[in-house]
Amino acid sequence: MRTGERPPEIRLIVCDFGGVICTFDYRIFCERLARRMDRTAEEIHAAAFGDRFQADFETGKLSGREYHRAVMARLQADVPYAEFYRMYGDIFTEIPATGDLLRRLHTRYPLYLLSDTNEIHFGYVRETVKVLSVFDQCIVSYEVGAMKPDPRIYREALRRSGLPAEACVFVDDRAENVAGAARVGMHALRFESAEQFAADLTRLGVVIL
Repeated sequence: MRTGERPPEIRLIVCDFGGVICTFDYRIFCERLARRMDRTAEEIHAAAFGDRFQADFETGKLSGREYHRAVMARLQADVPYAEFYRMYGDIFTEIPATGDLLRRLHTRYPLYLLSDTNEIHFGYVRETVKVLSVFDQCIVSYEVGAMKPDPRIYREALRRSGLPAEACVFVDDRAENVAGAARVGMHALRFESAEQFAADLTRLGVVIL
């Protein structure tokens, strides 16, 4: 941008999920399943998240039922899928201030969700986290086959929007994901709080009602 030029108008806000809309804690799942099976939480964590297992789940190499079967095989257990689904999914706590801000933003701007997630987690939060209804598009890693900061997942958001990168702003709580968005030309913000997020948006010219 040349000196004296106005910054491009922001026409799309793209938002991460975990750490921005909700906090989450995998230990909740590990401790629940450990109690159910009389195992340790450490054993559950190793079986469910060890090696590249979780990354394969979050890039769509495993479906929810395939992941469940694989974890059960590793633990030599037989917890029914519906019970496992609830235990695995119910690890999120909403950040109310973010939800309030997103609802205000949606009165003027389209909102896209862009999240590293898997079939179970996304299915569960779509049923339980009501603020997700404000998103016009949801770009999720297990459908795209790529996780942040891989440029493919950001470019999928741009492709769906039909907008130039400089007309879009992305927010995430992880520095490497913010940097990934910046590399494809998006405005990129590091999330610390809803109040700080609102202030950063205002500096970019976003109008918050």
